[in-house]
Amino acid sequence: MKLFHQVFLSLMVILTISCSGPKDYDIVYTWSPVSISSDIEDSENIEKIIAPYRSTLDSIMDEVIGYAAHDLTTRGQYESTLGTFVTKLSLDQSISFFEREVDAAIMNHHGGLRAPINEGPITLGEVFQVMPFENEIVLLEISGNELVEVIKYIGETGRSMIWPVSFHVSSSGIENIRLDGKEIESEKSYVLSISDYLANGGSGFHMLTSLKRLDVTPIKLRDMIVKEIRDRTARGDSIRTDVSNFITTSD
Repeated sequence: MKLFHQVFLSLMVILTISCSGPKDYDIVYTWSPVSISSDIEDSENIEKIIAPYRSTLDSIMDEVIGYAAHDLTTRGQYESTLGTFVTKLSLDQSISFFEREVDAAIMNHHGGLRAPINEGPITLGEVFQVMPFENEIVLLEISGNELVEVIKYIGETGRSMIWPVSFHVSSSGIENIRLDGKEIESEKSYVLSISDYLANGGSGFHMLTSLKRLDVTPIKLRDMIVKEIRDRTARGDSIRTDVSNFITTSD
Protein backbone atom coordinates (compact mmCIF):
# COMPACT_ATOMS: atom_id res chain seq x y z
CA MET A 1 0.00 0.00 0.00
CA LYS A 2 2.89 2.32 0.80
CA LEU A 3 4.38 1.62 -2.62
CA PHE A 4 1.05 2.44 -4.26
CA HIS A 5 0.94 5.83 -2.51
CA GLN A 6 4.48 6.63 -3.64
CA VAL A 7 3.66 5.80 -7.26
CA PHE A 8 0.40 7.76 -7.07
CA LEU A 9 2.11 10.84 -5.64
CA SER A 10 4.83 10.63 -8.31
CA LEU A 11 2.23 10.51 -11.06
CA MET A 12 0.38 13.48 -9.57
CA VAL A 13 3.59 15.52 -9.48
CA ILE A 14 4.33 14.70 -13.14
CA LEU A 15 0.78 15.55 -14.22
CA THR A 16 0.83 18.80 -12.27
CA ILE A 17 4.11 19.88 -13.88
CA SER A 18 3.08 18.83 -17.40
CA CYS A 19 -0.29 20.60 -17.14
CA SER A 20 1.07 23.87 -15.81
CA GLY A 21 1.22 26.75 -18.25
CA PRO A 22 4.44 28.02 -19.83
CA LYS A 23 6.43 30.51 -17.82
CA ASP A 24 7.61 33.83 -19.13
CA TYR A 25 11.31 34.54 -18.80
CA ASP A 26 13.04 37.87 -19.18
CA ILE A 27 15.90 37.55 -21.64
CA VAL A 28 18.65 40.09 -21.12
CA TYR A 29 21.56 40.51 -23.49
CA THR A 30 24.07 43.14 -24.46
CA TRP A 31 26.01 43.65 -27.67
CA SER A 32 28.60 45.93 -29.15
CA PRO A 33 29.91 46.26 -32.72
CA VAL A 34 33.33 44.88 -33.61
CA SER A 35 35.18 46.69 -36.37
CA ILE A 36 37.11 44.34 -38.67
CA SER A 37 39.97 45.81 -40.66
CA SER A 38 43.58 45.18 -41.61
CA ASP A 39 44.58 46.92 -38.38
CA ILE A 40 43.53 43.89 -36.32
CA GLU A 41 46.63 42.20 -34.97
CA ASP A 42 47.26 38.53 -35.64
CA SER A 43 46.50 36.13 -32.84
CA GLU A 44 49.40 33.79 -32.26
CA ASN A 45 47.14 31.08 -30.84
CA ILE A 46 44.70 31.25 -33.74
CA GLU A 47 47.56 31.27 -36.25
CA LYS A 48 48.91 28.06 -34.74
CA ILE A 49 45.53 26.40 -35.27
CA ILE A 50 45.07 27.68 -38.82
CA ALA A 51 48.65 27.23 -40.10
CA PRO A 52 48.58 23.51 -40.97
CA TYR A 53 45.21 23.83 -42.72
CA ARG A 54 46.34 26.91 -44.65
CA SER A 55 49.50 25.15 -45.77
CA THR A 56 47.54 22.13 -47.04
CA LEU A 57 44.91 24.29 -48.75
CA ASP A 58 47.52 26.48 -50.43
CA SER A 59 49.34 23.44 -51.79
CA ILE A 60 46.07 22.19 -53.31
CA MET A 61 44.91 25.52 -54.71
CA ASP A 62 48.33 26.37 -56.17
CA GLU A 63 48.30 23.27 -58.40
CA VAL A 64 48.62 24.26 -62.07
CA ILE A 65 46.01 22.36 -64.08
CA GLY A 66 46.36 24.05 -67.46
CA TYR A 67 47.48 27.05 -69.49
CA ALA A 68 45.37 29.86 -70.96
CA ALA A 69 46.54 31.09 -74.35
CA HIS A 70 44.77 34.43 -73.75
CA ASP A 71 42.58 36.19 -71.19
CA LEU A 72 39.08 34.78 -70.86
CA THR A 73 36.65 37.39 -69.54
CA THR A 74 32.93 38.16 -69.38
CA ARG A 75 33.30 41.34 -71.42
CA GLY A 76 30.63 41.54 -74.10
CA GLN A 77 26.93 42.31 -74.11
CA TYR A 78 25.58 38.97 -75.30
CA GLU A 79 28.66 36.78 -75.71
CA SER A 80 32.02 36.65 -74.01
CA THR A 81 35.11 34.48 -74.20
CA LEU A 82 34.72 33.11 -70.66
CA GLY A 83 30.97 32.72 -71.09
CA THR A 84 31.44 30.83 -74.34
CA PHE A 85 34.10 28.59 -72.80
CA VAL A 86 32.00 27.64 -69.76
CA THR A 87 28.64 27.34 -71.57
CA LYS A 88 30.09 25.15 -74.31
CA LEU A 89 31.94 22.89 -71.85
CA SER A 90 28.73 22.61 -69.80
CA LEU A 91 27.04 21.08 -72.83
CA ASP A 92 29.97 18.85 -73.82
CA GLN A 93 30.63 17.65 -70.28
CA SER A 94 26.90 17.06 -69.67
CA ILE A 95 26.67 14.80 -72.72
CA SER A 96 29.72 12.86 -71.48
CA PHE A 97 28.84 12.77 -67.76
CA PHE A 98 25.13 11.98 -68.08
CA GLU A 99 25.71 9.69 -71.10
CA ARG A 100 22.73 10.97 -73.00
CA GLU A 101 21.75 13.49 -75.65
CA VAL A 102 21.64 17.09 -74.40
CA ASP A 103 20.52 19.83 -76.77
CA ALA A 104 21.64 23.10 -75.18
CA ALA A 105 23.28 24.64 -72.11
CA ILE A 106 22.63 27.93 -70.33
CA MET A 107 25.17 29.86 -68.25
CA ASN A 108 24.68 33.13 -66.38
CA HIS A 109 27.99 34.64 -67.47
CA HIS A 110 27.20 38.16 -66.22
CA GLY A 111 27.03 37.45 -62.49
CA GLY A 112 27.57 33.71 -62.32
CA LEU A 113 31.21 33.78 -63.35
CA ARG A 114 32.97 35.92 -60.75
CA ALA A 115 36.54 36.25 -62.06
CA PRO A 116 38.41 36.01 -65.36
CA ILE A 117 40.87 33.31 -66.36
CA ASN A 118 44.04 35.23 -67.06
CA GLU A 119 46.54 34.38 -69.76
CA GLY A 120 49.18 31.99 -68.45
CA PRO A 121 49.16 29.07 -66.01
CA ILE A 122 45.73 28.21 -64.60
CA THR A 123 45.65 27.08 -60.99
CA LEU A 124 42.90 25.16 -59.24
CA GLY A 125 42.44 28.18 -56.97
CA GLU A 126 41.76 30.35 -60.01
CA VAL A 127 38.87 28.08 -61.02
CA PHE A 128 37.43 28.47 -57.51
CA GLN A 129 37.58 32.24 -58.03
CA VAL A 130 35.75 31.90 -61.35
CA MET A 131 33.08 29.67 -59.79
CA PRO A 132 32.99 30.22 -55.99
CA PHE A 133 29.46 28.84 -55.69
CA GLU A 134 28.43 25.22 -55.13
CA ASN A 135 26.13 25.28 -58.17
CA GLU A 136 25.28 21.89 -59.61
CA ILE A 137 24.34 21.07 -63.19
CA VAL A 138 20.92 19.47 -63.69
CA LEU A 139 18.98 18.46 -66.79
CA LEU A 140 15.55 19.86 -67.66
CA GLU A 141 13.06 18.59 -70.22
CA ILE A 142 11.65 21.49 -72.17
CA SER A 143 9.29 21.81 -75.13
CA GLY A 144 10.22 23.75 -78.23
CA ASN A 145 7.71 26.49 -77.43
CA GLU A 146 9.09 26.84 -73.90
CA LEU A 147 12.67 26.86 -75.18
CA VAL A 148 11.87 29.72 -77.55
CA GLU A 149 10.44 31.75 -74.65
CA VAL A 150 13.58 31.10 -72.61
CA ILE A 151 15.77 32.20 -75.52
CA LYS A 152 13.72 35.37 -75.92
CA TYR A 153 14.21 36.13 -72.22
CA ILE A 154 17.97 35.64 -72.62
CA GLY A 155 17.96 37.98 -75.61
CA GLU A 156 15.96 40.63 -73.75
CA THR A 157 18.10 40.60 -70.60
CA GLY A 158 21.57 39.84 -71.99
CA ARG A 159 22.75 38.36 -68.68
CA SER A 160 23.05 34.76 -69.77
CA MET A 161 24.38 32.71 -72.65
CA ILE A 162 22.84 29.68 -74.32
CA TRP A 163 24.84 27.29 -76.50
CA PRO A 164 24.58 26.45 -79.40
CA VAL A 165 21.80 28.96 -80.09
CA SER A 166 21.84 31.92 -82.45
CA PHE A 167 19.35 34.77 -82.77
CA HIS A 168 19.00 38.38 -83.88
CA VAL A 169 18.12 41.24 -81.54
CA SER A 170 16.30 44.26 -83.00
CA SER A 171 13.73 46.84 -82.02
CA SER A 172 11.11 44.31 -83.12
CA GLY A 173 12.31 41.76 -80.57
CA ILE A 174 14.22 38.47 -80.73
CA GLU A 175 14.14 36.99 -84.21
CA ASN A 176 15.65 34.27 -86.40
CA ILE A 177 16.16 31.85 -83.51
CA ARG A 178 18.16 28.73 -84.37
CA LEU A 179 19.39 25.79 -82.31
CA ASP A 180 22.61 24.44 -83.78
CA GLY A 181 21.61 26.06 -87.07
CA LYS A 182 18.14 24.50 -87.17
CA GLU A 183 14.66 25.82 -86.46
CA ILE A 184 13.23 24.82 -83.09
CA GLU A 185 10.25 22.47 -83.42
CA SER A 186 7.43 23.76 -81.19
CA GLU A 187 6.09 20.36 -80.05
CA LYS A 188 9.43 18.56 -79.78
CA SER A 189 10.99 17.86 -76.37
CA TYR A 190 14.53 19.12 -75.80
CA VAL A 191 17.01 18.58 -72.97
CA LEU A 192 18.60 21.58 -71.30
CA SER A 193 21.79 21.55 -69.20
CA ILE A 194 21.60 24.27 -66.56
CA SER A 195 22.72 25.13 -63.03
CA ASP A 196 20.35 24.35 -60.16
CA TYR A 197 20.39 28.07 -59.29
CA LEU A 198 18.85 29.02 -62.64
CA ALA A 199 16.59 25.94 -62.67
CA ASN A 200 15.19 27.11 -59.33
CA GLY A 201 14.24 30.49 -60.84
CA GLY A 202 17.42 32.47 -60.15
CA SER A 203 18.26 35.53 -62.31
CA GLY A 204 14.63 35.80 -63.34
CA PHE A 205 14.29 32.31 -64.88
CA HIS A 206 10.97 31.71 -63.10
CA MET A 207 9.62 29.95 -66.19
CA LEU A 208 12.00 27.04 -65.53
CA THR A 209 10.74 26.09 -62.07
CA SER A 210 7.80 24.03 -63.39
CA LEU A 211 9.84 22.07 -65.93
CA LYS A 212 10.48 18.36 -65.43
CA ARG A 213 13.91 17.51 -64.00
CA LEU A 214 15.41 14.39 -65.46
CA ASP A 215 16.48 11.73 -62.99
CA VAL A 216 20.25 12.16 -63.06
CA THR A 217 22.97 12.62 -60.48
CA PRO A 218 23.91 16.33 -60.42
CA ILE A 219 27.53 17.40 -60.83
CA LYS A 220 29.11 20.65 -59.68
CA LEU A 221 29.75 23.14 -62.47
CA ARG A 222 33.15 23.86 -60.94
CA ASP A 223 34.09 20.19 -61.30
CA MET A 224 33.09 20.34 -64.95
CA ILE A 225 35.35 23.35 -65.53
CA VAL A 226 38.28 21.62 -63.80
CA LYS A 227 37.75 18.43 -65.81
CA GLU A 228 37.59 20.34 -69.11
CA ILE A 229 40.87 22.12 -68.36
CA ARG A 230 42.57 18.90 -67.22
CA ASP A 231 41.30 17.01 -70.29
CA ARG A 232 42.60 19.66 -72.68
CA THR A 233 45.92 19.79 -70.85
CA ALA A 234 46.25 15.99 -71.09
CA ARG A 235 45.78 16.31 -74.87
CA GLY A 236 48.50 18.95 -74.99
CA ASP A 237 46.03 21.78 -75.72
CA SER A 238 45.97 25.21 -74.13
CA ILE A 239 42.72 26.93 -73.16
CA ARG A 240 41.52 29.25 -75.90
CA THR A 241 38.03 30.37 -76.88
CA ASP A 242 36.77 32.81 -79.47
CA VAL A 243 33.43 34.61 -79.34
CA SER A 244 31.24 32.82 -81.87
CA ASN A 245 29.14 35.86 -82.84
CA PHE A 246 25.98 33.76 -82.70
CA ILE A 247 24.06 36.84 -81.55
CA THR A 248 23.58 39.71 -83.97
CA THR A 249 21.95 43.07 -83.31
CA SER A 250 20.45 45.98 -85.24
CA ASP A 251 18.52 49.12 -84.40
